[in-house]
Amino acid sequence: RMLNRKTIHLAVLLQLVIVTATIAQKLPSIVPNQSGTTKNNNTPRVQNSGTVRPASAQQPAVEQPTAQKSIKAPSFIPLSAAHQTYINKVLEYWQNKTAKVDRYRCKFERWQFDTVFGPQNTFKTYSTGLIRYADPDKGMFKVEKVLSYQAPRSPQEKPRHIAIEGVHGEWWVCDGKSVFEYDFTNERLIQQILPAELQGKAIKNGPLPFLFGADAAEIKQRYWLQVITPSNVKDAVWLEAFPKSQADAANYLKVHIIIDRRDFLPKGIVIFDRNFVKGKNHSRTVFNFRDREENFNTTFEALRIWEKNFYEPSLPSGWKKVVNAAPTRQQRQANQSGQQTPLNR
Repeated sequence: RMLNRKTIHLAVLLQLVIVTATIAQKLPSIVPNQSGTTKNNNTPRVQNSGTVRPASAQQPAVEQPTAQKSIKAPSFIPLSAAHQTYINKVLEYWQNKTAKVDRYRCKFERWQFDTVFGPQNTFKTYSTGLIRYADPDKGMFKVEKVLSYQAPRSPQEKPRHIAIEGVHGEWWVCDGKSVFEYDFTNERLIQQILPAELQGKAIKNGPLPFLFGADAAEIKQRYWLQVITPSNVKDAVWLEAFPKSQADAANYLKVHIIIDRRDFLPKGIVIFDRNFVKGKNHSRTVFNFRDREENFNTTFEALRIWEKNFYEPSLPSGWKKVVNAAPTRQQRQANQSGQQTPLNR
């Protein structure tokens, strides 16, 4: 199926990261609490493994293998005809809004909840960072600050979130042909070359679901969807998406997407961990996207500086560069279906 490149890559970039149309307007912050709700009642709940993987670590949904374990549809399926019609209109309007974006940038806040390896009643880490996108196939995701949970040392103390030396967040860049990722732990700059048929397309699969593109038809192909907008919320549309493929389900249980009605672009996302169980395991990741701008005016010189966001990153002194060849179609399909290959062992 031939899809418009701009529609594919923009529809989901600004699907989940954006509330861009009204650039000058600041949307209310999304501050989650332990239960998954938010202080301003404008945010869904989430998941998370805690790491945003670059596009090279995600599998393209359009290449589903012929034999996959079936995934059970959620209990709200089938939807009523009226509900499905409403979702179709939301997705189509959303797609049309994002298809017009050539440049996008924002700052983000991220709260990561981890019931297994973190505290039981609050988030494990709080991060801030930057997202950059240029049509049709360039992107950057950079965590600039990470604050980690520190348990109180005495009954009189309160828990804290502090910066810890040596703790770094993710930083990756996609130039359309390769994905470059900083591996701070092992002091490596990893270049993952993309297969020729995926160059200019792989970015839509990372770093977040719905972030960098997927048209309305593709979204419905990959996810079971329902509208879950709370009755007291009038300025946003909340969608809940459950993955249909093993490749997506291996990464998360479900995703909540909050679309701002003023520009019909996402202002928040909650990604629920595969092991999320309400009341038992609250592992999830919550994103709030702020200072969103799209198609911003810029001078030629400023545009040149902007484009440097997507150049191959420089190799830090003392680091090693690792170049991974593009995986074959067979290897990618085997990885999707859970088979053991040299790529996923």
